[in-house]
Amino acid sequence: MFHKEFYPTPIDVLQLMQIDCDNKIVLEPHAGKGDIIDFCFNNGAKDVLAIEINEDLQKIVKEKAKLIGSDFLECKPEQISHINLIVMNPPFSNADKHILHAYEIAPDGCEIIALCNYQTIENQYAYRKLNSLISNYGISSNLGDVFSTAERTTGIDIGLIKLYKPISSNDFQFEGFFMDEEEEEQQGEGIMQYNEVRSLVNRYVDTMKSFDLMKDSIDRINRITSQIGLSEVRLSIGYDKNITDKKEFGKEIQKQSWKHIFNKMNMEKYVTSGVMKDINKFVETQEKVPFTMKNIYKMLEIIVGTRQQTFNRALEEAVDNFTRHTHDNRYMVNGWKTNSGHMLNKKFICEGIVEVSYGGKLQVRYDSYNGRKINDLVKILCNITAKDYNSIGDIYHLKDITSNTWYKWAFFEVKFFKKGTMHIKFKDLKDWYLLNKAYGELKGFVLH
Repeated sequence: MFHKEFYPTPIDVLQLMQIDCDNKIVLEPHAGKGDIIDFCFNNGAKDVLAIEINEDLQKIVKEKAKLIGSDFLECKPEQISHINLIVMNPPFSNADKHILHAYEIAPDGCEIIALCNYQTIENQYAYRKLNSLISNYGISSNLGDVFSTAERTTGIDIGLIKLYKPISSNDFQFEGFFMDEEEEEQQGEGIMQYNEVRSLVNRYVDTMKSFDLMKDSIDRINRITSQIGLSEVRLSIGYDKNITDKKEFGKEIQKQSWKHIFNKMNMEKYVTSGVMKDINKFVETQEKVPFTMKNIYKMLEIIVGTRQQTFNRALEEAVDNFTRHTHDNRYMVNGWKTNSGHMLNKKFICEGIVEVSYGGKLQVRYDSYNGRKINDLVKILCNITAKDYNSIGDIYHLKDITSNTWYKWAFFEVKFFKKGTMHIKFKDLKDWYLLNKAYGELKGFVLH
């Protein structure tokens, strides 16, 4: 037994789950020895990404799928922004925590199919958040004692949860913006200087040529040492040490090169986490686009030409993150009702921001979903008021927080409570007015 919560998923249970993975990119967050991975590939999955915490099981998983991490609860939205489906058999002791995290980081339009102890579904008081999510966005059922004849048995009833994360905004359609011609020299400075773009493409080309030389050297070593019985020398690159051929290596280098371009443009400084997910989705799916100077320039032209569109989407996303929990409740989401209409109030509340650390002090939960939402709002306010986001710092810079005490940060005064909530009010009502004015113009109503 690899660990106490290692319960491989039997094939008959997988069939009961009615998984449609045909031509989809699937995430298996608790891969075990790969039973769900095998099932997905056998049923037409386009690709499977995997996470597994046990080092011995990781060795098995690497032979079957792309291992992207060891702890699913540390997985970030950027890593999986291009997937279509999550299929999971999480630890039953805290399955609700894993399923809630899956829904939080999943991209819009993603389906989540999960097993759990049926008590997790039946006990609606103890697992209120999960059951609220099921009520709003999915279905659940009792499969019964289906692990009674499994490889490792358990005598409890098994619950099945299916969630669908709705599409709340139109993704950028980066695909189709690029041409497949060979690289052409273009003069001019623009967002990135000509010599920077040329240097980046040259590095990509030189790296690919160097890979060929390295592969030839390894093949030569193996030919020589095989005569004396030395074990085969292998090339392995990446987190999962599973990049072994030129195609996979080229995809990884191209991905990193696109990320370098977006980093040079400080995109994360100006756009919300939702827009960054779309950018990552583009990066993850562009291996078929030749990495030429012409295509890079085309991408830069698109970014410049859609700058206002990008800002508008980021503005809408940042405000909607807080105003969707209004009395109007446009998205039918349970939450705080501290705002009126579509406007952001002078005072509002955000939950799940802080947690109690050692010594009884409060600390901001690093990279929490709501922490990203408040940082997104600050980015938009920086754009509107022409302030430097880097000079302000994100919410995670706040240290040694005392409960029920007002602090000044960014555009706000903020107060934290041990139950995890943060009360927020604007320091300057002019900033509040300018934000709602810009949002109102975007939505088609005028703020007087």
